Amino acid sequence: MKTFTKRGLFDDMSGFFAENNLTDVMKPWLPAVSEGDKQYMMPTNFTTWGFFYNKQVFEKVGVAPPATWDELMAAAAKIKAAGVTPFTIGTRDLWANALWFDYLDMRMNGLDFHMQLMDGKASYTDPRVKAVFAKWGEPIGKGYFLDNASSYGWQEAIPFLAQGKAAMYLLGPYVLTSLPAEVHGNIGFFPFPVIDPSVPKAEEISVNGVTIPSGAKNKPLARSFLAFLAQPDNLKAFALGGAVLPARTDVDVSGDAFAQSQMALAKNAQGSAQFYDRDTDPEMAQVGMKGFQEFLANPKRSDAVLDRLEAARQRIFK
Repeated sequence: MKTFTKRGLFDDMSGFFAENNLTDVMKPWLPAVSEGDKQYMMPTNFTTWGFFYNKQVFEKVGVAPPATWDELMAAAAKIKAAGVTPFTIGTRDLWANALWFDYLDMRMNGLDFHMQLMDGKASYTDPRVKAVFAKWGEPIGKGYFLDNASSYGWQEAIPFLAQGKAAMYLLGPYVLTSLPAEVHGNIGFFPFPVIDPSVPKAEEISVNGVTIPSGAKNKPLARSFLAFLAQPDNLKAFALGGAVLPARTDVDVSGDAFAQSQMALAKNAQGSAQFYDRDTDPEMAQVGMKGFQEFLANPKRSDAVLDRLEAARQRIFK
């Protein structure tokens, strides 16, 4: 959002929330659409992220949803030994792989350091970032990821999970919206496991919203439409139709078990990030995500990748 607001391309919507009694019910998401004391978007929904897994594969292999990194690696070893790929992933769409970096960094180094890195205030050659790559390199080196991941888009990697050829996919609810309803019962979910118990458990929670361009020709009608969309039943229908959660605290999602679990994940989070390509400068995000793609394909290139990311950070955030 800031990429556009600093160029004056989004309309100031600050008075909209009070006028439509939205300030309190949208309070948790207003910081994500604010710059200083002004709001430039209306939050519509939010997305949580974590591991989607094939229940039949887990049951057949004899593993349970892991709560710690060691348990995750132990489960992956058993799954690999059973002839199933532990982690499916499609990195042709660069963003999908960034989720691994975000979670590993937050679980090992904490949210504050992660956001310093996103803001260009910390170095990619910092020992803490190198430790993240070392930890990430463990499952890569053991062959736990889908072969030739860069050949697949994020959606093209989902059938491996649904067909039981892979056991887990670190992604968002798009896993469910990309599969037929009759398959959903075999797909479970668990949050990214704990690595260091002393590090507060932050989650990746991406807020989506709608804005009015500063050059729009009919701003009053645009605001009327957003006031309509913001009504509880409308926002709920809009969000749940995409397997995401409505950005209102007063919307009842008790009839949707998956939505309930995701709302609980968000409420219990000890802080949150948006997503790598949302949290950092867009140019930095492209360099970083290309580096992550290269690292997954060849983990021995970790130092070269991090050196390149650091050079980009120094140039972009100077």
